[in-house]
Amino acid sequence: MVTRPRSIPRLLVVDLDGTLLNRQGRVSAANAEAVRRAEAAGVEVVVATGRSWLESRDALEAIGHAGVFIGAGGAVLHDSRSGRILTRRTVDTHLVESIAESIIRHGHLAHMLQDPNETGADYVLVGDARLDAASEWWFRVHPLTVRTFATLAEARPFGATIRVGTVAVGAELAELAHVIREDVGDRIMLQHWPALTEHEVTGSATHLLECFAPETDKWTMTLALCRDRGFRADEVAAVGDGLNDRRLIAECGFGIAMANADERVTKVAKAHVGHHDEDGFAEAVTLLLEGVVP
Repeated sequence: MVTRPRSIPRLLVVDLDGTLLNRQGRVSAANAEAVRRAEAAGVEVVVATGRSWLESRDALEAIGHAGVFIGAGGAVLHDSRSGRILTRRTVDTHLVESIAESIIRHGHLAHMLQDPNETGADYVLVGDARLDAASEWWFRVHPLTVRTFATLAEARPFGATIRVGTVAVGAELAELAHVIREDVGDRIMLQHWPALTEHEVTGSATHLLECFAPETDKWTMTLALCRDRGFRADEVAAVGDGLNDRRLIAECGFGIAMANADERVTKVAKAHVGHHDEDGFAEAVTLLLEGVVP
């Protein structure tokens, strides 16, 4: 039996990589039209992604987005058009330094996503390790200001850090993730998961290790937005594929998983649609608005 939504949602939260974007990192004509259909039906569409606003600007412009944007995995709420930060959750400075020390000690570069309004930089990289191929590509294709330092002493004082972590082959990060959890416990929210787009670029299974302020994810920021809008949690629908979508998909009123989704996301979804290379998001919008999958 196919599960169908009971009513049209008031809020539709959509992921970017692996969901709204195809393998080439673009919004298809069908998906762009689906966003317009949802908005014309009175649904507020909100993009929620692990990317920063600047890293997402092309996608937001492709759909003509004029609302709000959830970036950095739920750590920041922006005005979509201007990028102005409306809400942010930063990591305590002492924890940033402790986590960065562990990352550097294990032979990796510490990546710190910053609030550029305070620091003048989008990323601060610390350590003497070589920048991985996926990050090198990422920083080349996005208009980001990146500052590098050999040591933590040179990088001080730290600005407003939204996320601290690193990028490397997955097996190398498993031990590091365990060490950081042992050191800082529930004082952070830690994610360790595979990146989607880099595999096509580097041919290797690169993973992300990301540390945020406690209770920071797409769902908690969505709930904060619902409180501001006067929406109930069950009036939210969401579409996604990655592990940073899992709680959002599980907790919202109607969670939809892409065909390419991680199996842990697939298991908690109420409905399933096509692959991100086959306009699966457009299918999801049809399901939400009409109660059918084409």
